[in-house]
Amino acid sequence: MAIWRELEDRDITTPAAIGEALGMPASEATSLLTRRQWREGDVALLKAMAARLGVQVPDHAQLVS
Repeated sequence: MAIWRELEDRDITTPAAIGEALGMPASEATSLLTRRQWREGDVALLKAMAARLGVQVPDHAQLVS
């Protein structure tokens, strides 16, 4: 959600713009952001996306406590 909010705040809303902002093909970026069930490696990709945008990501311990 934080990644989506950051993209919207920057007025980055089209698949092409999202892909460009995240440094990956548009279809891959939007697919990753809209998945209901993550695959192996997705968390690392999402963290890389967040870092690229400057979004702070809580560590895993904060998410489960």
